[in-house]
Amino acid sequence: MAPGVFGPDEVASNADVLIVGDEMGVSIGPFINDITTQLSKKLARPLSIYNISTKGESLYRTIERVAALKKVPKILILASGYSELQEDIYPTKKDAIKVNNQNFKFFRNLYIQSLIKLHPNLSRLIFLNENLKQLTSEIEQIDFENLSPERFRSILEKELLLYDIRLEKFFRNLKSQGINILTIIPPINMEINDLKICQDTTSVLFEDALSKLETLLSESKTKEAHVLVQSLDKNILANTKFHQLKQEFFEKQGEITKAYDQALQKVAFACEVKSSHPLFIKQLEKIAAHQNVDIVDFNEVLKQNYTRNPLFISNKAPQSIYYPKLVSELVIKLKQITQLK
Repeated sequence: MAPGVFGPDEVASNADVLIVGDEMGVSIGPFINDITTQLSKKLARPLSIYNISTKGESLYRTIERVAALKKVPKILILASGYSELQEDIYPTKKDAIKVNNQNFKFFRNLYIQSLIKLHPNLSRLIFLNENLKQLTSEIEQIDFENLSPERFRSILEKELLLYDIRLEKFFRNLKSQGINILTIIPPINMEINDLKICQDTTSVLFEDALSKLETLLSESKTKEAHVLVQSLDKNILANTKFHQLKQEFFEKQGEITKAYDQALQKVAFACEVKSSHPLFIKQLEKIAAHQNVDIVDFNEVLKQNYTRNPLFISNKAPQSIYYPKLVSELVIKLKQITQLK
């Protein structure tokens, strides 16, 4: 991170409750007064809740933003997950990519990591020199269209590894300071369609078959569609378009659990990321549980309404009708943390 991107924020440091994150956190902004009112009914002084969430901000930026504060409030709400794997931070030139890949091989090697823990200076001898990109306040988006499937998956694998390490350390450091952490699990957008297909999961024959399946579903010919789905299941693997059409098929059949599972795979197997990604959400849930961090599961709120009502108004913006439930659960959790009755 370039020097001076983040700095002290006196208002944030002196708040009772601090909200950090990306679009998930930003979306809570309009409801802060309501949350404050509900929490402060029996208090001589209203609780101060301050929101420094920023659109497009991935976890590593949020961690840097919090680290720049002179003091972290005693209650921190992490509301992020929409913006992982969307900032352009990895090298694009072949030689630089090779160096980066080699360094990650060293990084994943447990034997090497054990040596470095014992002798930190060894890292200078083991890791190759890289010209790391200096990140500024401007967030540059990844150009997914120009990423090969292999390159996309390589970046995804690296980001999942780093996300795990960063989040574990972030939670651990906050808890060591006596900070109470509350994490909001952002909803996965099941309504996003026509995501980028990884070219190594398709062919002309598959595309023709998927086009036929799409036509059958549009004409509500579910019996014929079922036969074709069974046939394609044996041959197509990890193709986002196929999972999208299977999601539609199961929705028409009224098999909502199966439709939801296909929607997850549709998002997970795409060669681009437009909103929260199932693999990062799974990591967030796992690490929160491991670190004994309280959660408010906004994803579950929307999941319960899947196929009943429209869920999102844009890639990263759920319908406003779901926020009262989120606010209610936040208030309950915050009352437990502050021991308010």
